[in-house]
Amino acid sequence: MRRLLLSLTTCAAVIAACGDAGSVDPDAIDTGEMTAVRRALDSALVDDTLYPTLAVFVFPYIDRASFVGTDSSRVVGIEFDIQATQGGDSVRADFTAVLGWRGYDANTRTVDSVFFILGAGRAPVDDSLRTRFSPDTAGTGTGFVIHQAADSSMTAWLARGGHLRTTVSSYGKGRTQSGGGIQLTTFRGSLSGEYTITAKSIPDSLDAVTSGQDFGSGARALKVQIRGSLP
Repeated sequence: MRRLLLSLTTCAAVIAACGDAGSVDPDAIDTGEMTAVRRALDSALVDDTLYPTLAVFVFPYIDRASFVGTDSSRVVGIEFDIQATQGGDSVRADFTAVLGWRGYDANTRTVDSVFFILGAGRAPVDDSLRTRFSPDTAGTGTGFVIHQAADSSMTAWLARGGHLRTTVSSYGKGRTQSGGGIQLTTFRGSLSGEYTITAKSIPDSLDAVTSGQDFGSGARALKVQIRGSLP
């Protein structure tokens, strides 16, 4: 899996990505807000094996996220559908990510809390959260909670418990781009589910946080489908 992720990241460099959000869309994300979320994730997940692949294949396409709850929280779902070949071998990987955040401050360009949850498979998913994650292992997931202070300093917590449950996803027509031996198709739609996370601080684990979000009525989602031959 590590080799697969590295190959995908390399191939992604030759694919031009672009969003198509419009100001008339109530779920469109302000550029400053998305930058704040990205900065928090980049800081907390810099050493994560999976994160570079998500960063290059997903974040350029995230220009919308649903408002959920009553505190202006946002949630967007991402489902990966990978069927490719590598060195003559067939490679398949399916996994789900849920990205949520709340407390964006346009003056400081910071976001109070970011939640990043990963689970194996695509909807329906019912995974318990723990410290380690493999897309190949059904029923297991992981997650991070990241706090960004007004001075842009970061504090991160890693999952020690909780769950990710998704029920159903639905997408419209895909948009395809090719490069580096792969074909990337992105589909926009919705994902329904909920998560809870109990996490302890990185690296000392002396303090813990607990949070959760219900998006059972559906949240904006992106499906990333990858086909082709990988180096």
